[in-house]
Amino acid sequence: MATDSVATSPHGSHRGARFDHQLRRQSKHSVGWTIVRFASDQLFSFVVFVLLARLLTRADIGAFALMAIFAEVFRTMSTAGLVQTVARERELSDAFVDTVYRSHMAFSLAACAIILVFAHPFAAFMDAPQIAVPLQVLSVVLPLSALGQTHMALRLREFGHKTTALRSVVSGIGGGGTAVAAALMGFGLWSLVIQRILTEIISVVLSRHAYRWKPGWNWRWAVLKRNLGINGSLTAMQLVYIFMSRMQELVIGNVIGVVAVGIYRTAWRTVDIISGGAIRPFTTVATQTLARVKDDRAELARAYQWMISKASAISFPALVGFGVLAPDAVPVVFGEKWADAGDLAQIFAFMALPFTLNQFASPSLGALGASRGLLFIALAQLGLTAVFTLLAAPYGVMAVAAAFVARAYVMLPVQIFFLKRVSGIGFQQTWSAIWQPFTASIAMGAVLYAIRPAMAAVAQEAGIPLGTGPLIALLAGVAIGVMVYGLALLSLSPFWRAQAVKTFRKVR
Repeated sequence: MATDSVATSPHGSHRGARFDHQLRRQSKHSVGWTIVRFASDQLFSFVVFVLLARLLTRADIGAFALMAIFAEVFRTMSTAGLVQTVARERELSDAFVDTVYRSHMAFSLAACAIILVFAHPFAAFMDAPQIAVPLQVLSVVLPLSALGQTHMALRLREFGHKTTALRSVVSGIGGGGTAVAAALMGFGLWSLVIQRILTEIISVVLSRHAYRWKPGWNWRWAVLKRNLGINGSLTAMQLVYIFMSRMQELVIGNVIGVVAVGIYRTAWRTVDIISGGAIRPFTTVATQTLARVKDDRAELARAYQWMISKASAISFPALVGFGVLAPDAVPVVFGEKWADAGDLAQIFAFMALPFTLNQFASPSLGALGASRGLLFIALAQLGLTAVFTLLAAPYGVMAVAAAFVARAYVMLPVQIFFLKRVSGIGFQQTWSAIWQPFTASIAMGAVLYAIRPAMAAVAQEAGIPLGTGPLIALLAGVAIGVMVYGLALLSLSPFWRAQAVKTFRKVR
């Protein structure tokens, strides 16, 4: 698309939008393609992660986790919330999009230079000298990413989530496949660096192909100043969130060691893949959908309830079921060297409720422009995370994981309070949308917990060949969990019963 077309606002306006049939249809379509994207992305990412976890050492995984924290902080700083403003801006202009693109690129180049300077001091502080040079090479990802993020933001503004899905699949296959090949050839930690760089290159090429817009030089300081002022709190909140969610790894690396970071990261990554596939397709679309109905509180509540009810129907059973089966599942999938990560993952699964609600609180508050509220929540989370983590670290990684879960539940009432004050959406409205899948998931978890020892005993006594017994017991547990959850949800929810009947009639 030519540059001068942006000034005529080909993306349309957000004025007067309602959560009507058209917006609901657009949201469903985008959620559908986002689910395809996350399902394929997460599935392939999971397969690659499993292969790399089996091929690489626990120290390699832990070392890259520390590198990723450093790179992620500077990625957020270089973005400065500018790309996200493309979705929120009512009408776009040449000056706006050119300023976003050029400023993002300048910030990315500056961040890359800073990483080159501070990589060695950071590696020395973490007592992990092996990460210094790979981290410097990894810094090239920042300017690479800036080449395509504005293009993809413009495409997503038009609910172009199909494009994003295809981009994720192709880049995931290219980057992940190359990383596995590199690990097989003995590249070790560098396999993960190669994966990240190649994935970014493919994503940039596809993003620029998906939205044919040539950035101009119509840069305006007034546009940048206005958006930095608006996004300052949001960017600070994102940085705080990174430190809040990754601080444990920094503390573990400094206090316990890189291997412990690898165990902790593998456990968290496993839970994150599950929650990401279940929740993020909805929260990704929520930003666009809620931004369009933010001026009508009734429509905002309807859209919020519709999305969180569908997301919780997937996230609750996925996290609860995995939580019960994690001690069996992780060693079967990743290998016996990761058995400790299975116990950690079981602790993280207790975050099913706060995880789901928190993921929707941020886009809801962000759509309403409550950046200060988001920043307060993030700072409170960071402060509690720091206190809980530092107190727990001397007692090991299990204690750190338990402290992180405890912090999530302590903060949950605060987030509910802010959501109510800003949007009018109270806990009663949220609970009415999620109580049925939550109750069905608890019932499923109780059944799985009760029969888990029996399943292991049956697999052992049945004379199943050595090595396959745990896998068969795990698959049986998954099948039983799906059946119990499905029956429980149908018995509790008229909506899901109606959906089941409708689906049954279609396939007859």
